[in-house]
Amino acid sequence: MSEGAHLRIVEMGTPLSRPAGAVIFNEGDRPTSVYAIISGRVRIQVATPTGGRLVIAMKGPGEIFGEFGALDGAPRSATASSIEPVVIAQVGTAGFLELLEREPALAVALLRTLSGQLRQAVRRATIRNSADTTTRVAQCLVDLADRFGEYNADGIDIDLTITQDELAGWVGATRESTARCLGQLRDSGLVTTGRGRITVADVEALRRVGS
Repeated sequence: MSEGAHLRIVEMGTPLSRPAGAVIFNEGDRPTSVYAIISGRVRIQVATPTGGRLVIAMKGPGEIFGEFGALDGAPRSATASSIEPVVIAQVGTAGFLELLEREPALAVALLRTLSGQLRQAVRRATIRNSADTTTRVAQCLVDLADRFGEYNADGIDIDLTITQDELAGWVGATRESTARCLGQLRDSGLVTTGRGRITVADVEALRRVGS
């Protein structure tokens, strides 16, 4: 949503603080609230038929989550949990819907946001179904650098603590194959890695991987 819409939700919501690793809602829960992120990051993931977890989105400050359940009333389609300590604003679904009815501009902003999310989801699904693991890892790192990157002398530091298990869940691959592909990108000089940190040394070259 737009910055103004996010601020409106923060203004009317109840502030909540959660530590890293806290579950905010579970897949299958009845939707009761919509959340706006003030600080910190939130992971959105779904259960797979094999019992694993597939990361479908990562949300940061200025973004909202939980809006799908508010709009259709269906059970939560994913689990939301904090990647790091977060501060979020919580608004009940009824209050959120009333806000959209009172302020049509916010509804339009929401539609634009949902449209963008759908386009991203289709793109990720296409990459997951048609690209090899190295390409999926490379494109995931490009996406994370675009959204959470901070420029420094070595390239673009992804300002997000992410483990290899989490990266594997994001690209839909095993931890072993993800680690192997990450090593290939590191050996090629495209990325450098540290404990839970990844720096993209050449983002344009990384975009071209697999193309």
